[in-house]
Amino acid sequence: MFLEKLFTKTPREAPSAPVAETFIAPTLLPACCACGLVQDKAGATPDLERWISQRTYRETYGVNPAELALTHTYCPTCFAKVQEIMRQYWQKSRSAP
Repeated sequence: MFLEKLFTKTPREAPSAPVAETFIAPTLLPACCACGLVQDKAGATPDLERWISQRTYRETYGVNPAELALTHTYCPTCFAKVQEIMRQYWQKSRSAP
């Protein structure tokens, strides 16, 4: 039943087009483990990632992200913060006697 729900087609209105287009829910939805934003591959350009709130995702596609299988990752903003924290930790640990 869970897999049937993942592969069902949900019609939605495209923001820029008056005709309805078909949206197929992903099997795994990337979610930032720090801030909770989800990656919206359908609304992004191929070279840029688009990260939106779970509420916006639900309102845009009519699919609740909590009902999908989430894979945890970092959005670009949180990844940069984690990199800086790790860099500071590494530098501090190397300078300690």
